[in-house]
Amino acid sequence: MAIMNKMRKNMHIILFILLVFFLLSMTIGGLVGGADITALLSGQRPDTVVSINGEDIRYEQYTNIRQQQIDEYRNRNQREPSGYELQQLEDQIYESVIRDVLIKQFVDKQGVSVSRKEIAYHIFENPPDFLRSNESFADSAGNFDIEKYHAALQDERNLNYWKNVEYFLATSLPFQKIQDEILATVFVTDDEVREDFIKRNQKIKVKYLFFNPNFVTIDDAEISQKEIEQYYKEHKDEFQEEEKRRLQYVLYDLEPTSRDSLEILQFAESILDSINRGSDFSSLAEEYSEDPGSAAKGGDLGFFERGMMVKPFEDAAFSAQIGEVVGPVLSQHGYHIIKVFDRKQEDGIEKVKASHILFKIEPSRNTVETVRSNANYFAEMAEEDGFTPTALSEKVKVDTTILFSHSGFVPGLGMQQRMSDAIFNAKIGKPSRVNYIENQGYVIYEIIDIQKERIKPLSEVESQIKNAVRREKQMQEVAVDCRNFREKIQTPEDFERLAQQDTLTIQETDFFAMDGYIRNVGKDANFIGTAFGLEQNQVSAPVRTERGYYIIKLVEKQPFNEALFDLQKANLKIDLLETKKRLAYNDWFNQLKENAKIKDFRYKFYN
Repeated sequence: MAIMNKMRKNMHIILFILLVFFLLSMTIGGLVGGADITALLSGQRPDTVVSINGEDIRYEQYTNIRQQQIDEYRNRNQREPSGYELQQLEDQIYESVIRDVLIKQFVDKQGVSVSRKEIAYHIFENPPDFLRSNESFADSAGNFDIEKYHAALQDERNLNYWKNVEYFLATSLPFQKIQDEILATVFVTDDEVREDFIKRNQKIKVKYLFFNPNFVTIDDAEISQKEIEQYYKEHKDEFQEEEKRRLQYVLYDLEPTSRDSLEILQFAESILDSINRGSDFSSLAEEYSEDPGSAAKGGDLGFFERGMMVKPFEDAAFSAQIGEVVGPVLSQHGYHIIKVFDRKQEDGIEKVKASHILFKIEPSRNTVETVRSNANYFAEMAEEDGFTPTALSEKVKVDTTILFSHSGFVPGLGMQQRMSDAIFNAKIGKPSRVNYIENQGYVIYEIIDIQKERIKPLSEVESQIKNAVRREKQMQEVAVDCRNFREKIQTPEDFERLAQQDTLTIQETDFFAMDGYIRNVGKDANFIGTAFGLEQNQVSAPVRTERGYYIIKLVEKQPFNEALFDLQKANLKIDLLETKKRLAYNDWFNQLKENAKIKDFRYKFYN
C-alpha cells in the first residue's frame, strides 16, 4: 500500500512526460487526423497556423498546444511571460511543433513501429529512467530496488499506472529507435580525446611582431574607378538586399493619466496611515509592494550608501531618523513609503538600512480600456475611410518608419517579431488591425512603400567599396614589409636582432590555451593555429589576420601533462561523445527541416 501511495504521489512525473506526448499526438495524430476532411477541400485551409510538408496544424490545435506551454511556463516561474521572454516562448512553441511533426513524418515514412513484445521487455527488463529514478522504487539508500519495482508491477491496484507507462513507451520508442540509428555511427577516438585535452589545457607563450595596416596611408587618388567597379563586380553577393518595407502608424500610448497617479498616491497615503496607526510594515510590504526584489523580504533593502539608489529615495532615507517612516516619496519608479531601521559608518562611508513599499504608477483598467477603445475605433474608421483621412479627422500623430527588412525589428517600436511577420505579409495601402505592444500601447499601421529584393546599385555602395579597396591596399603594403622582414631571418636569434635593428617592437604574450584569449590579439584562429604549430624557438611565416600581419616566434610550450590527462581521460571521452552525438542529431534534424516545406501563418492569428 505504501508503494502505491508513493506512486500516486509521484504520478505528476509520468503525467508530465505523458503530457508532452499527448500534445505531440494532438499535433500529429488525432487533431490533425482531420486530414481526411482536409483532403476534401481545395487549397490551404483558412484556419491553418502552420503547414509542414502539406500537413496542416489548425488554429484550435495550435492554440491548445500554445496555451499548455504558456500555462506550464506560468506554473514554473509563478508569473506571466512578457516582452522578449514571451517572444522567445512563442518561437520555442513554433519550433517544437515543427520538430514533432517532422520527426513523426520521418518515423511513418521509415515504417518504424514497436511491438508489444518490445514494450513488455522495456517494462519488465529495461525500465526507462523516469521509473528507475522514482522514489517509489528506491531502497533506503535511494537506489533503484528491483524487488519493489516487480512488486508494484504485480499489484493490480496499479493497473492504470502501468497502462500509462505502456502508452508512453509505445509513443516514445519509435523516436528512440530513429535516434539510436542516427547516433550508431558516432564514436570518439583516443586521438580525439588527446586533442581535446590539449585544446583545453596545454598552453604556450609567444613573441610576435605586428605589421599594422592602419599605419599605411592610401589617398583617394590612389583608388581608381576601375578598381571600384571591379570590386563591385566580384563582390555583388555582398550587396544583396532583401525586401524592405516602410509604414506609417499611429501609436495609442498606454500612459497613466493624472487621475491614475492621484489614485496611486491616495492609496499609498492610506497604507502610510495604516502604518502610523500600528500596522506591521513588513506584512504590508509583502502584500502591497510592487518591488519584486524586496517585497518577499518585507521590503528589506539592507544597508546601502549614497549613489546606490535614485536621488529622491536616498535623500528621504538619509534624512530620516532610525525608526521613522517617511513618504510617499515620488521617484522614477513610483511612490515609496520608506522605513529606516539603522545607520552606520563603514570605512568612513555613511550607510542606511531601510525597507520600502513601492507603488508603481501604471495606467488603470479604465485608462487601458479607453485607450484600447480609441485604437479600435481608429482601426474601424481606417478600414472604411482610409488610414490618412482617419488620422486627419481624429487629429492623431502619425509616425513614418524608414525602409526596414524582415528581421523582427520595427523602427520606432523595437523588436516585434509577430508584428514584423504580419507587416511582410500585408498589402500596400491596407490598414492593419489593432496590435498590442507591451509597455507601449496599441498600434495601427499601413504599408506605404515596398522595396523589392535587389542588389544595391554601385552609386549606393561606392563609398563602402572605396574603403574596402583602401583596406586591401593597406594590407598588401604591410604584407610586403612582413615578407621582406621574414626573408632576412636565418636563425631564431635574428628575430630579436633584426627587430631591434629596424626599430620594430616585439610583444610577448602571457601563456594562453588553444581556445583562450590573447591580450592585444584576441581569439584569432590564424594566429593561434600558427602559434600552436610551431616548435620551440621556431619563427613562423607571415600570418594574415583581420587586423593585419604577424610574424610569431614560439617562446615556450608547457609539456603535455600525462598524469592529468590519464585522470581526466574517461570524463573527457564521455563529454566529447555527448557533444558529437548532439551535433550529429542536430545536423540530421536541420537537414530534415531544410528539405521540408514549411509555411508559417501565425501572423494571421496572434498579435
